[in-house]
Amino acid sequence: MAQAKKKKKKKLVNKWILLIIGFAVFLILSVIGGYFALLYAGGKMVDMDENKLKDIKLEATKIIDVNGKELSKLYVLEDREYVTIDKVPKKLVDAFVAVEDKRFFEHNGVDMIRIGGAIWKDIRAGSTVEGASTITQQLAKNVFLSHEKTFWRKTKEVSIAINLENRFTKDQIMEMYLNKIYLGHGAYGVKAAANYYFGKEKAEHLDTLTTAEIAQLAAIPKGPTIYSPFKNPEKSKERRDTIIRLMAEQGIITVQEKETAQQQSLPDPSREKAIGGNKAYQAFLDYVVDEAEERYGIAEDELYSGGYLIYTTLNTDVQDAMVKNFANAKNFPKDGTTNKVDSGMVVLDAKTGGIAGIVGGRNYVHKGWNNALSLHQPGSSFKPLAVYAPALDTGKWHAGSMLSNKRQSFNGYEPRNWNNQYSDSIRMDKAVQMSLNIPTVWLLNEIGIDKSLKYIKDFGITLDPTDRNLSIALGGLHKGTSPLRMAQAYTAFTNGGKVKEAHAIDKIKDIRTGREETRPVKETQAISPNAAWEMHELLRNAVQSGTGTSAKMKNWPVAGKTGTTQSALSSSANKDAWFVGYNPRYIGSIWMGFPKEDKGHIMYDGSSKTAHMFSVIMQEALKNEKPTEFVRPDGVADHQKVEETQEEATTPPSLSVRLTIEGSQPVALLMWEDTNEKTTGYDVMRYLNSPESAEKISSKQSGKTFVDPVKEGVLYKYFVVPYDENGNPGSSSNIGEVNTKQLEELLQNGENQNEDNNNSTENGQPPNNGSNGSNEHDGNGNGDNTGNDNSTPPGLPNGNNQDNGQGHGQGQGNDSSGNGFDPNANNQRPADIPDPNQTVDPNQQESGN
Repeated sequence: MAQAKKKKKKKLVNKWILLIIGFAVFLILSVIGGYFALLYAGGKMVDMDENKLKDIKLEATKIIDVNGKELSKLYVLEDREYVTIDKVPKKLVDAFVAVEDKRFFEHNGVDMIRIGGAIWKDIRAGSTVEGASTITQQLAKNVFLSHEKTFWRKTKEVSIAINLENRFTKDQIMEMYLNKIYLGHGAYGVKAAANYYFGKEKAEHLDTLTTAEIAQLAAIPKGPTIYSPFKNPEKSKERRDTIIRLMAEQGIITVQEKETAQQQSLPDPSREKAIGGNKAYQAFLDYVVDEAEERYGIAEDELYSGGYLIYTTLNTDVQDAMVKNFANAKNFPKDGTTNKVDSGMVVLDAKTGGIAGIVGGRNYVHKGWNNALSLHQPGSSFKPLAVYAPALDTGKWHAGSMLSNKRQSFNGYEPRNWNNQYSDSIRMDKAVQMSLNIPTVWLLNEIGIDKSLKYIKDFGITLDPTDRNLSIALGGLHKGTSPLRMAQAYTAFTNGGKVKEAHAIDKIKDIRTGREETRPVKETQAISPNAAWEMHELLRNAVQSGTGTSAKMKNWPVAGKTGTTQSALSSSANKDAWFVGYNPRYIGSIWMGFPKEDKGHIMYDGSSKTAHMFSVIMQEALKNEKPTEFVRPDGVADHQKVEETQEEATTPPSLSVRLTIEGSQPVALLMWEDTNEKTTGYDVMRYLNSPESAEKISSKQSGKTFVDPVKEGVLYKYFVVPYDENGNPGSSSNIGEVNTKQLEELLQNGENQNEDNNNSTENGQPPNNGSNGSNEHDGNGNGDNTGNDNSTPPGLPNGNNQDNGQGHGQGQGNDSSGNGFDPNANNQRPADIPDPNQTVDPNQQESGN
């Protein structure tokens, strides 16, 4: 019995042994079969695309414009030169091997030790997080495969790598790799990178690369953007020095060479070149690259490695018009004492939010400071977003609603109107048209700051916590906002209250796989269609007869809002000038000023320049298109027609100005005609640089002439504002000017000048209706303030005082008696007045509610 059990047990053991042996044989055969299958599959893939090895440079990523035409390619054209392995220094090869694949000369294309470690990390992470590719695998991926991280793609990569090892020598593989590897900023291969970073223009110059320069090149492949010496110098140097240490540890260099190399500086940032084939479109190309990574998950190095078609929203007619007019100095304010006034502009498709054009600055460079994306104080251009659109959306207020226009205090905050004129009340449309401050702040106080902040968020504007105060009514933001965000916010007025996300890419196609990807454009219903149309009518009126007349276009309707903020250094200058507006085709948002203001960076002009720039660019961009009108949405009332029937249109006064002599005193002689029988008096306004900084030099005079003493060497500009018996302002006159540089000629002639110096406005358009500027400067003297649209009168609080949540301003302007203007008056901020640029403590601010 026992013997039978032993036999049965022995048979069972033998059975298991046979099963184990059989399974082992099966595994061996499977491995062998799998190996040959991989070889076969890799060979097939290589055979199918063998030309890719003959032309190691993959087809560049192409940027396509909105009309389907190729706009540019993402590479540096002049640097794509192939270099043979005999021209590559051994130390350079050794450096790449040390950091990328230290067993390169030992394996057959796949480093099983690294693969095992990568698989273990992937299993632990639950996804593919570790690449661990050999140099041969990297070559296989860069030439034959996409950049997605999947197990199947990894399998194909291994298959191709093994096949490449069977077809080519190690030197041949290294040669192809060193010519194909992406090394940042559009440079493919070590030759291109050596030229880009170090000025080694020819292949034979590679021998002159220093140890530090070699390590710098070897540091980049792991992350061309992260380890770029131009974009992230600290991280770049850290990785470079790590590679230098590895080179010393592996005997490639000596300890002394290591210490010397680590002391070397990084490449000169001035060597940074532009990418792409068209520098005029550089800011747009940079934006496309950033958006591809943020919205589509395609890294910059993948784009420059090639193989993509990026279909964009850019319209070359728009971009070319922007570039052309940005190159014309006449379109800009007078320069600062040492530098040019800078600017940034974005143009969006009014219906889709697609970026039709973008200019980052007058001298924009690749990945440089972009004024179209950076933050600036928006001034009065922010009023529609923070106050008027939210108020209209509540249904409680309309264009004809009466708003308080009394001089008043809002919990210690006492803004003034730019013209120092007040009344018991004023219609909303007039308040917007004239860009008055008190009705705007009063209305914000009525609707509530918290409600306004909610609307601002829906408009896509990000604010700082310290912005919870009434100064947001006038664009007084702690950090500001960008032209791009302002243009995006204004899409609500052209799309029935929906904010369309600004975007540059419609879709991306991977040439290798044929797969196309799109991302939905985000839409937010910020306000109702009715409120959007009513706000649109107010903005159109502001261009027709308000502060934005310089933005008018021939045959095209325009709506929009100007905005300026006063300089902290001079009350006669501006820090920021804006115009945000639109026609039926495009929305344009333009800013002018200096990114940082100091004594050498002061702008002596205002939003008439930005409005004019909008006009000339749009006129140029749309010259080949048939003009269209704004279309009122179905079911939305035409408020404008209702309001127009309530007021009779009047003709503005016609002003002429000439330079003459009274005794020995040069004077400007102003004369005007006015056919409006309801006019009972006039305010005479004067400015040196911008209508938004105009001051009142005569108040409510009944006559139609005025004499103003002037000084030599100054350009004076004037306009008059009519008033009826109730103190309501009418449409202001044209702008007249005298240039006292002609005074010497006048004195030599000994007689009066016989013709007007200038009897027209800027851009040939009627002047502003009662406002002539969104800066709302105080006629009695402009106080230095926070840039919150110059709302603060002398000695009264504004939005930045740490005691009451507002602030103080003080100025030395003239009174309204008609006395002559002293251009040499001291307009500097007194020492005891707080710095208007200081940070506001949110815990000490008053909400105004």
